[in-house]
Amino acid sequence: MTEMKTAFNASCLNCGLQKICFPTGLDKDEMDRLDAIVQRKAPLQKNQALFSAGDKFSSLYAIRAGVVKVFSFSDSGEEIIHGFYLPGDVVGIDALSSKKHLFNATALDVTSICTLPFEELSELSTKIPHLSSQVLSIMSKEVVEGRLHSELLTKKNADQRIAQFIWSMADRYRSRGYHYLEFRLSILHRDVATYLGLTPETVSRILAKLHNDKIVTWKKKEVSIHNEAALRGLAGLAESDLISCYKVV
Repeated sequence: MTEMKTAFNASCLNCGLQKICFPTGLDKDEMDRLDAIVQRKAPLQKNQALFSAGDKFSSLYAIRAGVVKVFSFSDSGEEIIHGFYLPGDVVGIDALSSKKHLFNATALDVTSICTLPFEELSELSTKIPHLSSQVLSIMSKEVVEGRLHSELLTKKNADQRIAQFIWSMADRYRSRGYHYLEFRLSILHRDVATYLGLTPETVSRILAKLHNDKIVTWKKKEVSIHNEAALRGLAGLAESDLISCYKVV
């Protein structure tokens, strides 16, 4: 708890995620100006909502620690998962056009959030060109990742979907400077199944096969990648491809 509290209280300048989140390309003075508008509140607890569908849009949310699931419900009441967001990701940008949130966002673990009031952020962006570019970059990332996820569901088989999901998560941790061959993943297998358009039984079967083949072990919240090359090959990724393929946030 002490370690998380220290990270949570860090300024933008001292945050270990500064090269991933908004401050990319900003100098010290610009980061200080951004830090002045950031609101840091108590961490969300597991299953606590960050926002709900229909809520008025007023802020973007940068994740400092933890995992957030973004989801909605079909007309028949079935859950539709749109993404899992990790530290360094920004949540809520999809509400810019409608000025209200279309989806629900819930913490899957104890999660620290930086709240960025959008009116103040927009005003600051007019004075800091790099910040304006970063907002546009985040919007572009949302569009691209949504299209790649659709492609994943239509063009990949079940084994490839699971392998690509696990590798993409590992690659996201790698890009943040964390251990990526062994990491904690607070996402339920049934949520992975929903996100990938599979049944929980199919996910369990494939994970058991990956374990037996000594490629990946994913038990409870702990993931261990034993054979990176085999995992990447199963996902259909080229050896030189070292970027996240789609959002598993």
